[in-house]
Amino acid sequence: MITFEKQNNIFVYRVAGVAIHDNRVLVHRSIIDDFWSLPGGRCELLEISKDALIREMREEIGVKTSIIRPLYFVENFFIFEGKKYHELSIFYLMEFPPDSKLLFENDTFYGYEKELGAEGNKLYGEELQLIFKWVEINQLEELRLYPLFLRKSLKNIKQHPEHIINQDD
Repeated sequence: MITFEKQNNIFVYRVAGVAIHDNRVLVHRSIIDDFWSLPGGRCELLEISKDALIREMREEIGVKTSIIRPLYFVENFFIFEGKKYHELSIFYLMEFPPDSKLLFENDTFYGYEKELGAEGNKLYGEELQLIFKWVEINQLEELRLYPLFLRKSLKNIKQHPEHIINQDD
């Protein structure tokens, strides 16, 4: 994973997927978090970003994902567990096979995050259960979804990739 820490500040290179089906967006969270995000994960060194997203979806929920196009290039700044994060993210529009049972889930379903964290992190080497669910696009502003810009931007996805600078407080 491309993550490093310097003087209590953490840099992360992350990819995430925007899966939309029947006017719903797929979100996920770990069982220990109280907020939602879009599914994805951290790139490995020398790994192409879209390949990282395909790998993460296969590892976490066992599904083959097709990458359509990049939507957002994000410089994301936030504080989590008392540490300042500088995260560079690429968000891709993605889709599941048309016969995937995940498209028809009406309740939450589960996946797993493996090889969690970086060395020295309290969760390093642990496996953590992930909760996935489909959320109506018009209900995103009511959801505790991060990064914050997603709550509005997913309602009006542009035809070209956008560069976003996001600061969550």
